Amino acid sequence: MSERERPASLLDAALAMGALVTIATGGALIGLGLQSGEPSRVFRLVGRALLERAGVTSTGAPLTSVALGYLHHLVVATVWGAIIGLIVLPLRGINRVLAAIGITLLYMIVASRWLPPAMRIGFAVTANVPGAVPIAVALLVAVLGGVWLAATETTA
Repeated sequence: MSERERPASLLDAALAMGALVTIATGGALIGLGLQSGEPSRVFRLVGRALLERAGVTSTGAPLTSVALGYLHHLVVATVWGAIIGLIVLPLRGINRVLAAIGITLLYMIVASRWLPPAMRIGFAVTANVPGAVPIAVALLVAVLGGVWLAATETTA
């Protein structure tokens, strides 16, 4: 692989990791919603919070709040997954796996302490440890899956 092709390949792999993170954490959020009897609960809560910040009453637009919550998750989880991918994927071997584990733990610490809620994956449920653990596990599984997929790529 030439140096000219490498950035596009890294970006492609990072975006693929972002998609994996979105899917895995989305599944975890739906699972958390199922526990309360409403699969889209987390997305509704996120959408409601975003609408209320914009001055729109969320009770008048319940489907809009769910749709906005889904959209928020798609954007935030994909961006975080791609950022993590850009950090982890240039590494090789065991360093890549260790970095994937470390960066996932670092994300959860930073997200729980310093990130504004709207920049966190699943911010409606990750304000406490019991809610954050399923998201952290899903994030780690997705990042390790992205590492595994990137490792299987062959160079020409």
